[in-house]
Amino acid sequence: MIVQPASLGPRSRPRRVLRIVGIVLPVVLLATVVGVGILGPAPAPPREPPSAGPAVAVADPSGGPSEAADAGPIGPVFPSTMGGLDVHGVHWMVEARNRGLARGVVAVAGYLGMDAIPGACRDARLGVFGPFCARVAVLGEAPWYGATQSGPDAPGFHLHPQFPVGVGMPSQAAFVAISASTQTPPVVLLGRFADDRAARCVPDGRHCGQEFVVERVAWVDGAAFPTTPTIDPLADIGGVSLAQVRADEAGALATLPAESYPLLAALVAPATIARVDPAIALSAGRLRQAAVWLVRGLHAPGDPTRIDWRVVSRDGGRVLASGSIQETRGPATFGG
Repeated sequence: MIVQPASLGPRSRPRRVLRIVGIVLPVVLLATVVGVGILGPAPAPPREPPSAGPAVAVADPSGGPSEAADAGPIGPVFPSTMGGLDVHGVHWMVEARNRGLARGVVAVAGYLGMDAIPGACRDARLGVFGPFCARVAVLGEAPWYGATQSGPDAPGFHLHPQFPVGVGMPSQAAFVAISASTQTPPVVLLGRFADDRAARCVPDGRHCGQEFVVERVAWVDGAAFPTTPTIDPLADIGGVSLAQVRADEAGALATLPAESYPLLAALVAPATIARVDPAIALSAGRLRQAAVWLVRGLHAPGDPTRIDWRVVSRDGGRVLASGSIQETRGPATFGG
């Protein structure tokens, strides 16, 4: 057996220090690691989620003049102007009418539907959707569904727009009177309260002050509603093609002032003019043509005070009578 020699004398001071350090240092390091593991670093503040951007405020045309816009798009976004006229909602327009402010041609946005089809519109020649019968619809401030004659009015503020003979109406609005599951389309109507053609209500009646006479449906459910020509079933057009009718319509509309905003283009039998507007029929006098164009338009976009009209030959090339309707009156004021 080999025995290693060992010093029997005391260790030197440097060696004692190294021995102590060798024993203590691992313990200190271990305690440090354990402490860090338990305590951990100070938690970082939570990160905020990325911003989705400001809410888009969409004006609600059903509100009154003093109401703020909702903080987010709900339903359709109605145009702010049509034909140069500011578009307002039903509530706003009712208040403006009551204050005597809804003068001349105005643009009103809402949800349009008929609650019943008049008997005259069920004529075999005219059809349910034809424009050559007088119709009364309901323009509500909110969407509503098909109703019956005994059903309630549209909820909330509403008007009863009257559609004279010849003025087109979107077919969706007529469907409301046929189907209880059909929802009213969003529309913008151009028309007047102070119109001699309006069917007057009984004094103190339920709907007094709501006799809004439509000049044109200008916008339907996100798109402009075109002034497509309406053709009187009583007019003798001699087998003219639809393409030629459209070309003749362009010529008739061109007789209005250059900057006019078109409201109506109807190819009618002369006798029908009195049903569209008796005052025009009186001014035009006796006409011997089998069919003529009756066109109407705002004198200029944004001008609510003047409507120009022309009676033009069927080919659109010759003005037979002309005039204008100057709006100087305000609407009658009613209580609600």
